[in-house]
Amino acid sequence: MKLRDFKIGWRLLIQEPAYSAVVVLGLCVGFAACILLLGFVRFSLSYDASVPDLERVVVVKQKFNVVGRPEWMQIVPLPFRDLALQSGMVEAASGFLHRNSMLKTGARSSQIEITAVDVSFPQMWGIQALQGDLAAALSRPDALALTVDAAEKVFGHTQVVGQTVQIDGKSYLVAALLPDPPGNTTAPYAALTGVNTALWPPEEREEIVQGLNWVGGVLLKLKPGVTATALTQALQAKADSLPLRTSLPPEALQRIGDKRWMEVGLVSLADAYFDADLSNSHGSGERGNKRMVLGLGAVALLILLLASANYINLATVRSLRRQREIAMRQVLGAGKYRIVGQFMAESALAALLACALGLVLAWLALPLFSELMGRKLAALLSPASIAVSLLLACGIGLLAGIYPAWQALGTSTAAALSGRENSEGRSGLWLRRAMTVLQFATAICLAAVTLTIVWQTYFASRIDPGFDPRPLLVLDVPGDPNSAAAQSFRAALRRLPGVSGVAGADDAVGRRSNFFYGDVKRAGGEFINARRKSVDADFFQVYGIAANAGRLFDASLDQTDKSELIVINLALARKLGYATPQAAVGQALTGNENEALRVIGVAPDIRYQSLRQSAEPMLYRLNRSRAGILTLRSTGDMAAVRSAAEALAKKHFSVALPQMHGAQEFLATNYADDLRLAKLLAGASLVAVALAAFGIYVLSAYNVRRREREIVLRKLYGANRPAIARLLGLEFLSVLGVAALLGLPPAAVATEHYLAGFVERAAIGAWTLIAAMLLACSVVLLATVRHTREALRLRPALALRS
Repeated sequence: MKLRDFKIGWRLLIQEPAYSAVVVLGLCVGFAACILLLGFVRFSLSYDASVPDLERVVVVKQKFNVVGRPEWMQIVPLPFRDLALQSGMVEAASGFLHRNSMLKTGARSSQIEITAVDVSFPQMWGIQALQGDLAAALSRPDALALTVDAAEKVFGHTQVVGQTVQIDGKSYLVAALLPDPPGNTTAPYAALTGVNTALWPPEEREEIVQGLNWVGGVLLKLKPGVTATALTQALQAKADSLPLRTSLPPEALQRIGDKRWMEVGLVSLADAYFDADLSNSHGSGERGNKRMVLGLGAVALLILLLASANYINLATVRSLRRQREIAMRQVLGAGKYRIVGQFMAESALAALLACALGLVLAWLALPLFSELMGRKLAALLSPASIAVSLLLACGIGLLAGIYPAWQALGTSTAAALSGRENSEGRSGLWLRRAMTVLQFATAICLAAVTLTIVWQTYFASRIDPGFDPRPLLVLDVPGDPNSAAAQSFRAALRRLPGVSGVAGADDAVGRRSNFFYGDVKRAGGEFINARRKSVDADFFQVYGIAANAGRLFDASLDQTDKSELIVINLALARKLGYATPQAAVGQALTGNENEALRVIGVAPDIRYQSLRQSAEPMLYRLNRSRAGILTLRSTGDMAAVRSAAEALAKKHFSVALPQMHGAQEFLATNYADDLRLAKLLAGASLVAVALAAFGIYVLSAYNVRRREREIVLRKLYGANRPAIARLLGLEFLSVLGVAALLGLPPAAVATEHYLAGFVERAAIGAWTLIAAMLLACSVVLLATVRHTREALRLRPALALRS
């Protein structure tokens, strides 16, 4: 290839603007989709890649087998840090504890999550302060370090070292300014302080550091040559010997049998983001599904392949129209290498132009894409990724130019110059049919899977959770729920216009946060582990929940926290062996340490979890001292009630304000990943369908042109319009049929694999597969109708003139 070849290619693009626009824009969309999706794949596969000696850093995880539904969690007791150091196998260890705090400076106040770590954390994580002394920030109890983003949020600028902030009425020194952590980290932070910080009262801090409380995570850096397996065994032996096991109730020991009361595991930081045990577990933060990420990478490459196939189809048709030009070049002495170089240069130029436009399109779509994926992807289009994209485009352009160049080499000089054009060979025709089949198979598969995910997500988000969440507003009241400020705030909420009731609970329905379990049994039965929910007497009334049997807590009847009175749900009633809900009412039960309990009613199974889990046994108890999460019920305009509640909160709380959320938000969070995946696949499906439609359109145009003499001869021999339409339609139907055979089976497997994760499914059956097929049929019909009509209007005299 020479520079002149690129100049000729540029002139050809300018001379045929319609062709050029179709070619470049088609590839542009393919490149933009591929750049974004592959960028997200690279982003996901490089989580925590900035951490030094990544392969030696591990995260401690544990599974508490005492509860009814044990799951692996990253939240572990902080003493495991000391146990690891005592083993002599680790080079460094750090706790990792979060605390939401309101930071005040002057008239400004901002809610910031402060992370408490050990002084070894910066070296382990590779953090260098931009300004100030990070070691002082982590060693002094009255100091902290802010990231650039947090500094701008709290102060409005980054010259913050030496400044002070107010937290809970105390002054804290900003001792260091830190760079913002990368978006792809499993340990994000906005502000760092030491584990000896004064943010916690001395008694609470001592309990966190020395007690067996599940409050944060533990990060370890192994010594060179030490394996994670060896350290796991050492930590497990330490856990087995902890005195907590001997203090467990006899019923708990009986239930776990020979299993360990706590299982300890280590996961490499390089694998932590995709660790299946920690996916969707409480307190583990953002996690990814490696299969889904790799699947998105495959979709990206498929989209680029489909766009390239369209270019090859168009370039091939164009090369057939340029046979006389090619013949003239051969007559003037151009060898086969010059002709190949010309076509390769044209192809590479088109691909590079499309890639450049694709990069611009990807840059414009990046904010929306970041919001869709729920990740900070601002650094996705780095100079390195742009360079790689352009190199990829050049390579694709050269590969895509091979077939049109080979087709051009087959041009017969004599035939072309005498006016007899050569047609494409059978092998070439079958190749382009195969590419169109691949396009439709991909479109059918993606459309079917997308429809399944959309329908199941719609079904899950619309299913009755056991109450109407729309008029409910949840308020996370800061501090002690029994404080005078909290109690007066609650009383004031009740008096607000448009508020019919205020209730308290230990957490919001649908939020995976506070979990407390206990054992309960009926006379002569076995102990059943049930989740214990602390509520006040207004809880069921405010949520609008009616009893299945007996009565629920009532503020007019239950004036005090009578510890023996409980409400159980249907799942626990069934577990206890009661034939009907009515049979459980009034029954005496035994709890931990022979605690006497009495069932006053049976409540329905409220959906505290997503449809991926069945309803778990639940036991409700009156405990106002722990019911600090408030829920108010609105009878009017929710926006007005929320504004009034926010104004009221500012009067009652001077340090930190309550966080407010609609009850629907917590339920929707359970399906946020499904909705995100559905939107992403919907976009990919639209691109695939558009590319497939364009592919069949090009094939239809070329097919009519290639067979126009045959069509005219058939007309002369008596073929009517329906016969001609059937002749052309059979070819398109055969393409569609083969595409369905290739696309529907993997779609069926993928949809079944997705739905297998739900205990309740929407009534889907095969309709999503049928709908995807009907969509493909509609696309084929719309894409081919124009050229079919042209074939029906062909005039014999014009078609046979040459």
